[in-house]
Amino acid sequence: MRKRLTKAQLYEQAKKAFFAFHVYQNPDGPGWIAHGVHREYRSIWAATGETERQAIENLLFAKEQS
Repeated sequence: MRKRLTKAQLYEQAKKAFFAFHVYQNPDGPGWIAHGVHREYRSIWAATGETERQAIENLLFAKEQS
């Protein structure tokens, strides 16, 4: 089980892992969207979540879940 990071730590990790990292409220409905270009894989990754924190966590830990 991983330790829960602060939102600032999540942003820092995401900026290190992704070029053009952005998080914003979903304009088409409830929730948040986090996306960026993965530095290692050079592909666009996106994730959604009910909260800003959840969207960033889903984006960062997507590889672990697959």
